[in-house]
Amino acid sequence: MKFTLSLILLTFALFARGQSGKYELVISHAEVLDVRSGKILNDQTLLIKDGKIVNMINSLKKITGKKNIDARGRLVTPGFIDTHIHPTDVFGDYENAPEFLAQDSLEYLHRKLSDAYLPYGTTTALILGQPEKWLTPILDWQKHPAPPYTDFYTSGAALISDEERTPYIGHVELENPEKAKAKIFEYYRLGIKHIKLYYRIRRPEAEAVLKIADSLGMITYGHIGDFGTRHLHIGEALKMGLINYEHLVTLGAGILTEKEYRQFETEFASNYGTTDTESRVLEMFMEAFSYIDQHEKHKMEALIDSLASRNATFSTTIQRMYEQFQPTYFTQPADKLLTAVQLKRCKENFAVLMKYAKLMSDKGIKLRIGTDGINGGKSLISELIIMTEYGFSVADVFKIATYNGAEAIGIADRAGTIEKGKQADLIIWDKSPFEDPANFSATRTIIKSGVEYKN
Repeated sequence: MKFTLSLILLTFALFARGQSGKYELVISHAEVLDVRSGKILNDQTLLIKDGKIVNMINSLKKITGKKNIDARGRLVTPGFIDTHIHPTDVFGDYENAPEFLAQDSLEYLHRKLSDAYLPYGTTTALILGQPEKWLTPILDWQKHPAPPYTDFYTSGAALISDEERTPYIGHVELENPEKAKAKIFEYYRLGIKHIKLYYRIRRPEAEAVLKIADSLGMITYGHIGDFGTRHLHIGEALKMGLINYEHLVTLGAGILTEKEYRQFETEFASNYGTTDTESRVLEMFMEAFSYIDQHEKHKMEALIDSLASRNATFSTTIQRMYEQFQPTYFTQPADKLLTAVQLKRCKENFAVLMKYAKLMSDKGIKLRIGTDGINGGKSLISELIIMTEYGFSVADVFKIATYNGAEAIGIADRAGTIEKGKQADLIIWDKSPFEDPANFSATRTIIKSGVEYKN
């Protein structure tokens, strides 16, 4: 018996010696979150080489690498994935953004964009619309990812139909279905795999985009939904085959008929005044949820059931709504003109929005983080905290911020979970959000492609 035990110990010792230095990074004694199941795997060792997780084993087997991190029982999760960002928010707004990204500034700009996300744990982000003149360098960043930077995937510009208004800097007009088809082929030849439809697109052009993109294996996303009957609505787009939608707050806009919308608009004006600021517009979208919940609840539930039956996905963008009327861990309310009565209405309206968000998630619609704002990774952290305040479990929000995003972008085979063969994009938490959701904003160690990120 003694001889057998000695032989086992010797075997482990020889194994460990043989493995020593084989790996570029070894993280031991980690509590690893399986984001798909929500379960935590205790006392795990992650073996990392060439930016990937080579294996995950029980920490009883002591293995050392070129660099070693003893997690000491800390929580380890996948890096976050933001499925809706715009570089215009970092390089300058729509009015002040540069026409070109200067060649001698590209390294600085790459770092600047990444620094808005990576220090907060966002290891992957999808750009959904930017000026076409920026595409060449951004596609180069996509094709040549590196450990010190967030991995950026990109669509082309946001696609709209020809209209009288001057398009935003990040939009491209499609005059007819033939121009729409040509644009998708152009993007495909550039190596673009993601397409963005904007609500100012007509049905013929949208149908052409969806048909060609699908035939080429591209993924299409749609910011669909505005009040009235002039623009394409989510229900129509769903019948056309679109399953990836942007911004939860757009869900209710297309439910109201023209007559119902006029009544709602009158009620909103009596409570808030004119919609002459961004805050008022966003508050109007939130108010629509309460109006629909009172008057057209059956329509909302039917639309959610239809979306669920098609395995639809939805980006969140709840930080931008919430920060209009409430402080977050890093911002003060944007709308400083709200009266006490209006503030109360905003809180109630947001609660209704989040009630439907939870219903969507419970019915199988995959929510995914899409911050769409100027504060990058800070906004993502804020969204996670906010969701836990409105009925989502910590396990829920980790899945929404990782695996769901990876699936929607089409990279679940290499990111979004901690598994053998996946990219080593990891967060080691000093304080676990499972103990207190406020810990989402606590200090953390970021591992990007197997390399510890140094800010």
